[in-house]
Amino acid sequence: MIRLRIAEILSERGITKTQFAEMMGIKKQNVNVLLETSNINKIEEIAERLGVKFSDLIDDGTAEPQLMITGYLEYDGRIVKVDSLCSVKRFIDEIENFK
Repeated sequence: MIRLRIAEILSERGITKTQFAEMMGIKKQNVNVLLETSNINKIEEIAERLGVKFSDLIDDGTAEPQLMITGYLEYDGRIVKVDSLCSVKRFIDEIENFK
């Protein structure tokens, strides 16, 4: 069975449903419908707007299990919750760009 990873990617990137609605040019109340879409054209548009490959949005059950990461990181007095490898990498990128 194929599952879409849109909500998971939004969470990894810290994008709220409101922000996603704005990115997609839709009303916030329509986001849940879009998250479960099976329309290939919409999935391609979502991938483009999120800057990911189409295949990144699809989970066919064959991928390796993801690392379970949960915690908080602090840098220069700023505390950030991390819940994925992507969020840890994003935090590190922000620190490197801040220097």
